[in-house]
Amino acid sequence: MISIRTLQDDDAEYIVKYNENTDENFLNQWGGGRFYTYPLTVEQIINRIKNKDNTRYFAILNDGLMIGAVELDFIDWDNKKCNVCRFLIEEKSRGHGYGTEALKLVTQYALDELHMKNVYLSVFDFNKNALRCYEKAGYKIISQEVRTNGWLAYKMEYIA
Repeated sequence: MISIRTLQDDDAEYIVKYNENTDENFLNQWGGGRFYTYPLTVEQIINRIKNKDNTRYFAILNDGLMIGAVELDFIDWDNKKCNVCRFLIEEKSRGHGYGTEALKLVTQYALDELHMKNVYLSVFDFNKNALRCYEKAGYKIISQEVRTNGWLAYKMEYIA
């Protein structure tokens, strides 16, 4: 059963482990290139999760075992909107629908607990598995942009 809980400092080592044997492009793909540098370290993650004003950090669990992490970031309390960001599922847990279930949970948290009206996310066009996951969870493409690295990103919004 998939669940989410607040990310803790001790969880950082798992996120680093999920990035072993990957490259800088992988880190930029899920991490967005803004907060983390390659190679990813436990210290980078712990420093990141200290910022709690406009971000909420979650561990994704399958039957109580951590299989990933996700953030609600850029929380705009005045306009009641936020973004799902830095969404990562460990490789062996991909392809089982866990990401879709986790995204549904974090989206409901944003709507019910944070009282957001709009929840967005971005995904690169080449990440077909993630795009399919997001669509299954109720997200629709609303725009696209070419990022500074030349990658095409779709902006998606949750449509209830």
